[in-house]
Amino acid sequence: MDTLKPWVALLDEDVDDYIFWQHGFRRWAQHLDLYWFSSVTEFLSATSLGHDKPVALVMDGVVPDGEEMKWLSTLLLHPSCQQACLIMLSAEVTQPQREAYLRLGASDHLQKPVRLQELQEIVSTVSTHIARKSELSGL
Repeated sequence: MDTLKPWVALLDEDVDDYIFWQHGFRRWAQHLDLYWFSSVTEFLSATSLGHDKPVALVMDGVVPDGEEMKWLSTLLLHPSCQQACLIMLSAEVTQPQREAYLRLGASDHLQKPVRLQELQEIVSTVSTHIARKSELSGL
């Protein structure tokens, strides 16, 4: 990937979700580009070829149930993800699951937005995580 702006990877099997998220980033996070990947494998293949790394990954349902921790670990160790914020999305967020993701290294675990107001809040949260990580790393 060769981009002019920092970019966020949306890992989501559903193209309709991508269109929804794309609207959110164009409206509330114009300083970021959003790229869609329908699987973890597609994302890893694409980012292994390019020089630009995402500033964040937003993951929604692209890994089999029960394997989230394994895939989160894999992504956190991958060279294209080591400096990125990793945001996990779920239809429901339980506190024990959220704490487990955060302990492992995820930046956040959030409830998947279904309304525009929720999308605005989540896009803002993702943007805040990116800004905070950028400040901490001195970028």
